[in-house]
Amino acid sequence: MTAPPIVLLTDFGLSDPYVGMMRGVIHGINPAVHVIDLTHGIGPQDIRHGAVVLADSCSYFPNGSIFVAVVDPGVGTDRAAILLETPNARFVAPDNGLLTLICRQYAPTFGDTETAAPTPVPDNLRAWRLTNPDYWQHPVSSTFHGRDVFAPVAAHLSLGVAPQALGDPTPTINALPLPIPRPETNSIHGQVIFADAFGNLVTDITTDLLDEMGVAAGDPSATVTIAGQTITGLSRTFHDPPSAVYEDPPDADLQTDGLRALIGSHGRLEIAVPDGSAAGLLGISCGATVRLSTPEDRPNA
Repeated sequence: MTAPPIVLLTDFGLSDPYVGMMRGVIHGINPAVHVIDLTHGIGPQDIRHGAVVLADSCSYFPNGSIFVAVVDPGVGTDRAAILLETPNARFVAPDNGLLTLICRQYAPTFGDTETAAPTPVPDNLRAWRLTNPDYWQHPVSSTFHGRDVFAPVAAHLSLGVAPQALGDPTPTINALPLPIPRPETNSIHGQVIFADAFGNLVTDITTDLLDEMGVAAGDPSATVTIAGQTITGLSRTFHDPPSAVYEDPPDADLQTDGLRALIGSHGRLEIAVPDGSAAGLLGISCGATVRLSTPEDRPNA
């Protein structure tokens, strides 16, 4: 059987040599391993963006895949480096909340807090702090643990090194404060969690939450409010007929045939503009409030 791949996610971009160096270290240790670049376009230092993309993507890879996730504004500080093992994959990352939504897949309220905090590792998962320098690249830079700690650890894992050899078990890992939107009577409040490269605004309102409200793709009676704009009806595609009602167009000179609200491929509510950028049109960023409502006379599912 083909060995599972090593999958890389970082905020490094591709204009600098950082990703190539990580791949070089990995192949220097295990020349046969297959390395996949999930993305290197996470927003700089945006741990929340990395956490969302990692959790939304990991199910599309073979069982046993080794994910190396490096969004690490605290590199070189006393933040720990960790290995998290789930029933389906292993994750090598800084212990800064980047694995919050991976853990939430096994513990639904993981990270549902207002502040960051060490949190018990969910049942059926195991975690280790990466404390054994025998499996690192030397010398270790104080600013590039992706190359010198995370990449070599992943390569050794791919060769069959046991997690116990890499460090010490830990009963807790740090959770990023990511409160879960909860449906109220005929409405739910959420927020924008990132904008993709097309300017689509991806929210924390998931299909599971919409199911609780009895809302599905194409629902004509649902309304979405964001940045003072009301979007009537959920679209199924980016090019469904216009559905936005502009109370005060944010940019009268911008040519657009209207905002769309739809359920995107991430399984989350998104705000989009056909052949354009919703982020650019509305001039908003992560954290902006989004409200989805259904008619008052329609009960939740």
